[in-house]
Amino acid sequence: MSEYRPAFVARKGNPGFGWVVDVLWPDGETEVVKGFATEQQAAEWIAKHSEGWQGKLNEF
Repeated sequence: MSEYRPAFVARKGNPGFGWVVDVLWPDGETEVVKGFATEQQAAEWIAKHSEGWQGKLNEF
């Protein structure tokens, strides 16, 4: 079932906008979580929240 889980990627946002987390869904859809000043903050968000996002799959 792991092939149905979203992937999470921290990346530098547009200049002046800090870091974002891309949530890549198996169907090709991408959601963007904004608002991180540093790469470390984005990575910490992934570590803390990614499991909950994977639970969203049960809603479909």
